[in-house]
Amino acid sequence: MTYLDWAATTPPDSQILAQAAGIAVESFGNPSSNHKLGLEAKSVLELARRQLAAVLYAQTHGEKGHLIFTGGGSEADAIALLAVLRQAMNARRDGSIKRLHIVTTEIEHAAVYEEAHLLKALGLDLSFVKPESDGRVDPQKIAAAVEKDTALVAVMAVNNETGAIQRIAEIAQAITGAAAAFGRKSPRFHVDAVQALGKIAFDPQAAGVSSAAFSAHKIRGPRGVGALWVADGAPIEPLALGGGQEAGLRPGTESIQGAWAFAQAADAAAKSFDARMALARKLEARLLSGIAAIPGALALPSGRVAGDPRYSPFILSIAFPGLSGEVLVRALSDSGIAVSTGSACSSNSKRSGRRVIEAMGVAPRLALSAIRVSTGDLTTCAEIDIFLEAASDAYRRLKT
Repeated sequence: MTYLDWAATTPPDSQILAQAAGIAVESFGNPSSNHKLGLEAKSVLELARRQLAAVLYAQTHGEKGHLIFTGGGSEADAIALLAVLRQAMNARRDGSIKRLHIVTTEIEHAAVYEEAHLLKALGLDLSFVKPESDGRVDPQKIAAAVEKDTALVAVMAVNNETGAIQRIAEIAQAITGAAAAFGRKSPRFHVDAVQALGKIAFDPQAAGVSSAAFSAHKIRGPRGVGALWVADGAPIEPLALGGGQEAGLRPGTESIQGAWAFAQAADAAAKSFDARMALARKLEARLLSGIAAIPGALALPSGRVAGDPRYSPFILSIAFPGLSGEVLVRALSDSGIAVSTGSACSSNSKRSGRRVIEAMGVAPRLALSAIRVSTGDLTTCAEIDIFLEAASDAYRRLKT
């Protein structure tokens, strides 16, 4: 299979997984237990936490805030967003606030977008900010959406369909300024950074965010493990409670081997960052030039060029007008090529259409013709050529 769906999941590093399996057997104690086996397991867990933190704090070289392990990026997002319900309960109980408001964008991953709709259904007010035509959100439009009662702002770092990189540090500053105009502290600012880790320089502490979500399987780590970083001074009261594991934010016995493997995958990604970025830029240029040679096909947003710093080179959305993206994905699959029409998580969503692409102002019919091609450190130029030839042939045969 020619695998070009790395934004959905990545081929796991077999060496890391093999070592993790050994840790699962050798360090099988419950890290909350006080006997020798439990303490040994806890030492492995805490080592993994320190190693992952060191990767995240690459810019600030500090260890402020705290990092908790979760069952994935989506769960990390959910912990941060659902905490607003506890905030609402507390506020209504003491009568300090009668209304809570959330700001997010039209292009968020389903883990944030659907959770925000749940909060709205449960009585919170919700504002969505549209992106510009380039797929990025104007920090000042985020600031303009902030109200006196805004409790949370959620903006993703790198869009999982277009690769658009959001100006997180600028947004953080804009939010703080908007809140100051109301004479209050800045609301919590949560960032889904799942597609950022190992792909762009992103230090949550340096960016000035309150919390950030990460996932292991996007960087060749195992599925079923993620992390939530929480800044000092930005406490989260979780909605789900249990045995108090992970600073009380994520109940349940931790996956020692998962946490260890996550830290190893993150460290490997950090050490190979420059080489992987150079390869990604090379593949991006090859893709864009190849698409330009297919009559009718175009990259989205239109006008995207190779090396544009506004986008992650690992993710590219391509439209084939006159042919459904779903049909093209199936045709390519039959040819042994794996691409997608967008977020794998959104494929099970009750909301139809291509909301991320359409939010950029792309006509619905054109948006439905788009597919996503995403690459990684094992992708070759030959695979890009195989895709371009197969896509060109399928488009010529199947378009209406």
